[in-house]
This record gives sequence, structure tokens and C-alpha cells, in this order.
Amino acid sequence: MCEVQMMNRQILLDLLTNILSSQGYDVNPLIRGTHPRTDLVVAKDGGMTCIQYGRTETDLRYFADAVQGAYDALFISDEITDQMVLFADRYNIRMWDRAELEIRIGKAMLAEAEDARYDLLGQEYRKSNEYEPQGHSAGRMPEIADDSRDALQLRCTSIRVDERRAIATAKGFVSSITGAAIEFVPFWNYKYVIDTYRQHKTKAIRLSSEGSGAINALNREKHEYLQEVCDSISIPCQDYEIKSPTVTKVEAREEILNDAIESNTKNVATTSTSGGAIITEHRTVRPMAKDIDLEMELVYLPVWEVKGMNGSIMIDAHDGNAMTAPVDDDVEFL
Repeated sequence: MCEVQMMNRQILLDLLTNILSSQGYDVNPLIRGTHPRTDLVVAKDGGMTCIQYGRTETDLRYFADAVQGAYDALFISDEITDQMVLFADRYNIRMWDRAELEIRIGKAMLAEAEDARYDLLGQEYRKSNEYEPQGHSAGRMPEIADDSRDALQLRCTSIRVDERRAIATAKGFVSSITGAAIEFVPFWNYKYVIDTYRQHKTKAIRLSSEGSGAINALNREKHEYLQEVCDSISIPCQDYEIKSPTVTKVEAREEILNDAIESNTKNVATTSTSGGAIITEHRTVRPMAKDIDLEMELVYLPVWEVKGMNGSIMIDAHDGNAMTAPVDDDVEFL
């Protein structure tokens, strides 16, 4: 079996930059908001394309998370596997393998020599479903390649785990799987800072700490702080539900403050002498609610509910872990 010669990333990116610049593309344009974390971003005629070179399915998944379905996306790889094809189809990502790249660069060079028009990123590309996975005849891709998706304006963590991976994880918990759906579970995401002093006789006692976490807005279960939060997300399936919070912001704030006060309470001992006797005094010092600088917001965590014949299991769609604690009072866990 021949070993595939890997492309040099920097030489490839320089080549693409030169070709696209000559074709009127603005390379790495200034855009409003956070710039996508990709190798190249180019713009032309009001449209923007993110380009990434990678070698593995993991590289492709990180790229999908970076663009979040908000931009035209092109992934270039030396080799394209069946799983990469299925994943790219689901997230509407174009893919070029080495052969496709060579054809396109060759056409671009020839067009320049002939003073002809040719757009390297034009839509006459070979779509990813033209790579035929083993075991599927041409034109008979699995239903997972259907690209009917919704885009939601919702503060939530990114979806890193697709339906197939969620089902594969769920097989260790439920049998005879019948389907899967996405639930967006609300959490009160928070951070706090305490930096204050308490006076005990002549001694100033400093109370200083930082904390973070999240409270499930359906059942008050505690959760680690939700990270990589975005303002919008592309839904990878048609069956989804956005849960409405039942725990109010006031209720969550009170619980967070009480926990912060309790975890930062100190027992302080001081000694003094009186008539030759040593006297030890103990005092409890704690911060007050006004001493706590608290930031909190409502953030949604996407969760796959994978259903079996006799129950269901929830899979965190961000980190891929099975969730052992209920996220909803209505969910039956096995």
C-alpha cells in the first residue's frame, strides 16, 4: 500500500492566498465579531468562505465547530475517509482531496495563462457526496447526508458530537435504539469574585476567592461552568426541543450567593493574655452578599436524548459524555 505524501500546510496556504488574491478575493478580511479560528478567511461579492487544511476527522470536527454553519466552509485534506464524508455532508462543508485540489489549481493556472475567467472557489466543485463510501452504491447515500437544518439564535455551547457518535455512546446504556433527538437544556451560568476584609479586634482578615459553575434551570442540579458559548447554532437534526427554564434568575442568584458565602466562611482563632493566662477566642467570619461580584446568564446545553425500547440516556452534545444525573424531571434514566 502506497504511503500518501502529506502537503506542506504553509506552502499550500501561501499558494491559495496568491491565487485567490489574483482572482479578486479579499484574504483575511475584517469582519464584525470574533474571527473564525481557521487557516484562511476570504471574501468576495459579499460572501465569505473559511478554508482549513487538516488530516484527520478530528481536524474536520474542530473546523465545523469554528465555523458553526455561519459561513461557506471548505476543508482540504490529503485523504478523505468515509466518516469524514458523512460528517461534512451533515454540516454542509465542502471537501477537496489532493486530486480535486490539483485539478482546481491547474485550471486556475491555465486560466491565468489564457487570460480566461475561472473562480477557484466556484460552485462547480465535486460535492462531498460524490465520494462513494464503501458499501453504498452511487446515488444511495444514507439518510444522514440530508442537509435540512435549522439555525437558531440561542446562547448555547457548541455541538461537537453528532448523532452517530451519540448513538454509539448510548449503546453501552440502552438496547434496541429507536431514535435520537436534541434537547437544549437551560442553565444559569455564573462566575463570581470575592475580595473583601473583615475586622476582628485589631486584625484585618482578608476574604478572597473566585468561583464559577452552572445551575440547571429545570431541576437545580449543579454543573460545571459551560464554556465555548456562542450566540447562534446550526441544528444537526430536525427533531429538537428548547426547554423553558423553571428556576428564575432571582432563585438561582440566591442559591449561588448562599453557596459562595458558605464555601468562603472561615473560623479564625486569636490569642491574647490576661493576668498571665493565655486566652484563645474563635470567631466565624464570612462575606456578605454585597461583597460578591456575581455575573450570570442563561445558557443552553445541547443534549442528545437517545431512546431505546425500555428507556433513554442523555449524551452531552458538547463533550460526548453520558450524563448520569437527570437534566429534566421528565427524563427516565436506566
